[in-house]
Amino acid sequence: MKNASVEYPELVGKVVKQVRFANDEEFVALVIEFKDNTHVSFHLESRIGLKMQPEIARLNDGNITAWKKLKSRSTGRFA
Repeated sequence: MKNASVEYPELVGKVVKQVRFANDEEFVALVIEFKDNTHVSFHLESRIGLKMQPEIARLNDGNITAWKKLKSRSTGRFA
């Protein structure tokens, strides 16, 4: 899912009874229970990623005087 925003038309107008966050060894989920005795669950997966390319900077008396983007290459394994 690459969209920045997702809507679920089937949930429009439902009245929320309870919201639970489940953080279990087997799964992580957000569960929303509705007053009509239905519920929806969103199974979550987290990932850590860099939003910006890392930079290396030169400091002079605590001030950044020059910087450049770091180059990277894939090693295919963890060190």
